[in-house]
Amino acid sequence: MRRTSLFAFAAALLLAPLARSQTTGLPANQGAGEPVTAEVKQKVLDGLQDVIVNKAFVPAVDFKKWPEYVEKHKGDLDKAETDTAFARELNRTLSEFGISHIRLRAPRAAQARVRTSTFGFGISVRKDEKGLTILQIAPDSPGTNAGLKVGEMITEVDGKPATDAAQLRIEADAPAPGTAPPAKTLAMKVQSTDGKVRDVTLTAKSISTLRPPTLTWVGTDAAVLKITTFSLGYDRLVIEKELSDAAKAKYLIIDLRNDGGGAVRNLDHLLNLLLPEGTEYGVHVRRAFVDDYLKETHASTADPVEVARWEKTKQKTRKGAVEPYKGKIAVLINRGSASASEIVAAALHDTVGAPLVGQPSRGAVLASVYAKLEGGFELQYPISDYVTIKNVRLEANPLQPDVAVTARPEEGKPDPVVEAAITKLKGS
Repeated sequence: MRRTSLFAFAAALLLAPLARSQTTGLPANQGAGEPVTAEVKQKVLDGLQDVIVNKAFVPAVDFKKWPEYVEKHKGDLDKAETDTAFARELNRTLSEFGISHIRLRAPRAAQARVRTSTFGFGISVRKDEKGLTILQIAPDSPGTNAGLKVGEMITEVDGKPATDAAQLRIEADAPAPGTAPPAKTLAMKVQSTDGKVRDVTLTAKSISTLRPPTLTWVGTDAAVLKITTFSLGYDRLVIEKELSDAAKAKYLIIDLRNDGGGAVRNLDHLLNLLLPEGTEYGVHVRRAFVDDYLKETHASTADPVEVARWEKTKQKTRKGAVEPYKGKIAVLINRGSASASEIVAAALHDTVGAPLVGQPSRGAVLASVYAKLEGGFELQYPISDYVTIKNVRLEANPLQPDVAVTARPEEGKPDPVVEAAITKLKGS
């Protein structure tokens, strides 16, 4: 059987699910979009057809249905007059496949994906019944500098009820180096967790989107390694240093909450530092594996789990830059934990018994790559599935916590999820 190196294959893959732009105000400066011509739209559609029908791959997903889905949505696609609206309608069309990791980005969003800074207010929010609840605030951002806190609610923006995260977006790109930023302020009413309402004015600024890993201590025997991404911002040298520092801890908490994933090579790097060399932890079920499985077993279908059981080539750890951690490990997850994060969490759970603590993960675990299309559009599309070493397909099958914790962290108080993880480890 002739195959390319599994390591070379995995190193090029991305495990980052679709962004949820309606709930984030950090890099969501996509604006209303630019006009798009019928000629560009047709070239984008032609490019999409070529990539989706001939290159995209997920076992048991029929990508040849793409023309049928396009025809179904043709009316809305024809009506789209801007690149952003056209991408939005095409993403509705792509959603017909019912899988993660397949998304079209309009030109501005494609450029933003590889930037290390954005221009805005640095607030991630969720729409609630009475306003916009603050979920996250970027360091050194207007939101941080104004004293906003996670859990507070924005009830009014520029004199209007706060009903949509789009009210916090900027209709402009980040300013070029050496140029003055556009003047953009927001006047908001913010309700604190004790019910008091205050006036807050934010002025937009350039904000770094890189959130490096951090190590904090809880008492003298427990360390918490927070990893916010396996994409840009995943710093191998920093993580190696922090895990060297954490070696003396009796308990290690890997915090993957709201880590939406990133590159396979980075999740491999982390597992190399945590698990003994040669530890098998799963299978990327790619086209070559499925073709060989069907040929050798004469099966009529290729269930990803059955292919993974049959396949002898497993993902396994290699020797890391530091000795594998020797103490007890727990992993924190929530709905924002996706893709590469889910693979890491499952691997630690399956191989060293690390309990999962928090809330269910997203269940979006397909490896993908990017294709450049006409006019600056960019398509993220899947090329392999994933099954854990215990033969569980994670796509559409969120990880369930061993210890469920619904309480949210509050400013100035111990993190209830971290506390629950330490309690679990000490009792095991």
